[in-house]
Formats: sequence, C-alpha cells, structure tokens
Amino acid sequence: MGCCGSKSETASAAIGAGNTKVHVGPLEIDSSGVVVKPKFNLGIAGGSIYALAGVRDVRDGIAAETLAMYVKSYASSGKTLVEFLRQIKAQEPLPVLDDIIASLPQIASQVVETAGADIQKEDVLGVEGVVYIYVGAGVTAGVYLGWVDTSGYRMIGAEGTIATGAGLGVTLRAGMNEDKMAVRVVAYLSNVGFDIIVKYPQPQGK
Repeated sequence: MGCCGSKSETASAAIGAGNTKVHVGPLEIDSSGVVVKPKFNLGIAGGSIYALAGVRDVRDGIAAETLAMYVKSYASSGKTLVEFLRQIKAQEPLPVLDDIIASLPQIASQVVETAGADIQKEDVLGVEGVVYIYVGAGVTAGVYLGWVDTSGYRMIGAEGTIATGAGLGVTLRAGMNEDKMAVRVVAYLSNVGFDIIVKYPQPQGK
C-alpha cells in the first residue's frame, strides 16, 4: 500500500496518515483543495478505508494496485523499535503484533542490505510511525529504485506481486533521508504492517 533530518515534517506527515483523500486520475482532492500529481488512479483513502485502483505517484516509485480494504491504524513512538512496538501493544493487545516481532530479524537484515542502517540498534534517537491492521482483497505490485521520493527518502525495495515473485517473505522498502540521519521502513505481512522512521545521532547507511 506507504521526517527527519533536513526535512522538519513529522512521521505522520511523511507517512500521510490521518487525512482522507479522493483520487480521480491525476487529481488528489482533500479538505485543503485539489492537487495535480503524476499518477492515475481512482478511489478514496483515509480513516479506515483504503479503496484505490490504478498507478500511484511515480515520484515515489513504480507501483500499481487494485485494493479495497478496511484499515485500522495505531500511531506511536519510542526510544527503540522494540519500545515502539510495546507502546502499540499497550494501546491494544493485538495478537498480530507477534507476527511483526517474529519477523524483525528478517526485516532488520533486509534494511541493512538495502539501506545500510541497523533499525534494531539501542542508541538511536527514537522511532515513530504507524502500525496498520487491515482486512480486504486486491492485488498490488511495485518496485522502488532509490530515487528521492516526495517525503525525502531514497526508498529501495519491492512490494506485492513483485515481492512474492522475488521470494521475499516480507513486502518491504526502506531508504535513508538526504542527510542519512533517518531511515524510513515500510513493511507488510499478510494482514499487518508498519511504516516507521528511525532517527540516528550520526549519519548512517551506504
């Protein structure tokens, strides 16, 4: 499905949470008005509904989807990734969080490989983001080639059908921001995922 360093936006702003948007071809419509973007899709996304079909904003990667889902999101922050997940679990004891926790070694290994950053380090400045629980149907495929996206991160990875075809157990993309002081990680399993930003005291990555 998608704040730090030189950009002063928050994780929620980078992730795009909490704002309902209607998509009509290249137009994106929300409470603030209409924006024209290099995309072509139809549907609505925001709150607990994600129903979109078409090609997403090509500035963020090459991705297409046909999805209709009910989504519940939980925003949190913590000093480490483990604390971030514990804060989410404290909000609501979600059994599916155990799936993410069990997959952390694989996720962390892929992030090191793609972005050169260790998201499990204890000496990070903090972790913030959103966990998503979703139910629905559809297909998606995407590839992210490392150019700077609209949130300022050089995302690398694959998702959906492309990720499955590549033999990846987790749909994942990750990338550093421009000054390499933060990494954004978007990871999804079958019905749970997270979109997080990890901040570092020193430049990281490749």
